[in-house]
Amino acid sequence: MLTEFQIGYDKGGMLISFQSFGNLLASFLGGIISAYIGRKNAILVLSFMTSLGFLGMVVSSTPLLLIIPFFLTGIGRGSVSNLSNTIVNEVSDGNPKDLNILHTFFAIGAFIAPFFASWSLSKGFSWRFVLIVISILSALMTIYFSTTKIENTKRTRSRKEEKGIRSLDFLKNMDFYLSAGILFFYVGVEHAVNSWIVTYLKDTGIMSTSLAQKVLSILWVIIIFGRLFVAYISKRVDKRTILLGSSIGALIFYLLFIISSSIWAIVACILGLGFFLAGIYPTALSNASRALKGSSLAMGTILAIAGLGGIVMPYITGVIAEIYGIKGGMVAVGFAASLMFLIAFINRLRKFKDASSG
Repeated sequence: MLTEFQIGYDKGGMLISFQSFGNLLASFLGGIISAYIGRKNAILVLSFMTSLGFLGMVVSSTPLLLIIPFFLTGIGRGSVSNLSNTIVNEVSDGNPKDLNILHTFFAIGAFIAPFFASWSLSKGFSWRFVLIVISILSALMTIYFSTTKIENTKRTRSRKEEKGIRSLDFLKNMDFYLSAGILFFYVGVEHAVNSWIVTYLKDTGIMSTSLAQKVLSILWVIIIFGRLFVAYISKRVDKRTILLGSSIGALIFYLLFIISSSIWAIVACILGLGFFLAGIYPTALSNASRALKGSSLAMGTILAIAGLGGIVMPYITGVIAEIYGIKGGMVAVGFAASLMFLIAFINRLRKFKDASSG
């Protein structure tokens, strides 16, 4: 798409940021729209944005017009993710096993998609064919939602729940700020890597587009195992230690990835990066659990901060890549990973402080 429309790295980063902005906006729109038109109607309307967005990319004739479909796919992606999490959480009464199964399916989809894209391109199909297929599948997803037994009425909240939603007590909790900082840079790194890694490997001549897509797919397999591993050790290892260890591992593997030129070394670094990134998001939320408990406003705020990282970092990567080349843009992502490590280190020091004061 970048090649056909002759889009620079900075404009490409802007398109990705618009998609992330749509994803962030959906976090707020989902609940508001559900309150007015019902949850089932909301998921039908918002999920269909995904199909419209991908179809819009296919029919767009100028780079400027691509902004709207990228934004729409962000709305669709964010609403489906958020509402799916909400529904599964309510049905399972917050059972982490069921939520992990849901997120495993997310990762499976992320694993399959790049393989399908690389296979289609290797067989001579254009990127438009790939997006048409995804648009059709997205429309089928909306049709499936229409057949489910999702309730379609506005949920009435008690006074206690309303008070919890409006509470600002979380702003007095340092764990909230540290966790929000970790999530901001984590989501920024993850979105930038997922958005730019194929372009980086292709434009530097390290790999073909097809091979780079396959490596990206394998990355998501590693993420699945990484999440299961963190879930297992979390029973024995403190969450602050897990966050610090994960951020150190992610930073080391990312820096090795940037300086490596061997294909096999790069593949190993990408997989190592995925393994250490895998458990950071849920563990960071757990790190702020006391601040988030009983407050929808706190949860919405920390997810919004995390979403901002996904908006800002891909765009910054594209702007720097336009000036200094794609290598320079990817180095900027390493700077974000360094800041994530720094905050995780401060967060771990608080554990020692709490222990000594106790």
